[in-house]
Amino acid sequence: MRKTCCIIVLCFFYFGTVAQSVAVVNGNPISQKEFVWVYKKHRPGNAKPTITDLISFLNIYIDFKLKVEDARAAGLDKDSTYLTETGNYVAALMAAMPPEARNADYSLVINEYKEALLLFNISQIKIWDRIGEDEDTIREYYNTHKEQYSSKPFDDIQTEVAADYQKKIECDWVISLRNKYKITMDQELLRKLSR
Repeated sequence: MRKTCCIIVLCFFYFGTVAQSVAVVNGNPISQKEFVWVYKKHRPGNAKPTITDLISFLNIYIDFKLKVEDARAAGLDKDSTYLTETGNYVAALMAAMPPEARNADYSLVINEYKEALLLFNISQIKIWDRIGEDEDTIREYYNTHKEQYSSKPFDDIQTEVAADYQKKIECDWVISLRNKYKITMDQELLRKLSR
């Protein structure tokens, strides 16, 4: 009986730690499982990450999640094209899966695809369409930051200026999202992950 109780307690402890959130963005948790999966995918290798590495990466991931949250707030996750495309992806993924792996957890892969598509769609609206439609604003940005370009003619460096303007738009967007949505981070859990 004692052995059974210990096993049950250990199981609850294990599932409790797996389900812990490293951060919460606008009420939506980023689970430890999801974060570790994404971190390992983008930072391969066996080196143990430092707390600084984890916090830095988590901030980048939070920015991604904020943009996805903005896409959902704009209703892009209800768009018929989006729903069709994600449905086709899930169907293709399941069809390509070998029979012995059918019970595997593909939820992280599917969620990543769906969120990446939302990020692409909202970035198209918030950044890329603005850049493509508004050469006057890019020229104005150039005129305001001319010293940064060593007074090179606008026509010679228009692509570089547009890229810098895009970075500014994205930075301003992220700042507005960080001000709009509540974000909490569990630094104690991140410390445990760095040990």
